[in-house]
Amino acid sequence: MILEVIATCVQDAILAEQSGADRIELITAITEGGLTPGIGMIEQVADTVSIPVNVMVRPHSRSFNYDTYDLDAIVAEIKAIASTRAAGIVFGSLTGEGRIDEHGLERVLAAAGRLDVTYHRAFDEL
Repeated sequence: MILEVIATCVQDAILAEQSGADRIELITAITEGGLTPGIGMIEQVADTVSIPVNVMVRPHSRSFNYDTYDLDAIVAEIKAIASTRAAGIVFGSLTGEGRIDEHGLERVLAAAGRLDVTYHRAFDEL
């Protein structure tokens, strides 16, 4: 079993690691269900803890439906995350009909490169 703990800042990540977490899911805006943290926070957390850090990639909390502009921003975020020591990303997108957005997912997977990719709670809305 792997224990993944949500962190919203460096202190959260340090405490999670000290308490036995195997992996961090780094987010911001926890009250909105989690959004993409800033690149500075990603760098700080990934450089501070020794356990893997997976970063939420979610540009807004309105839904899990992303248009072309959202996907362009998502790809740009992934490229920035890939330049850090983060181990992976956490992502999910749905079509307007509530199905997995295969086109969006293909773009994310292509951009992710070496990063691990976890499909997040958007899956719960299928």
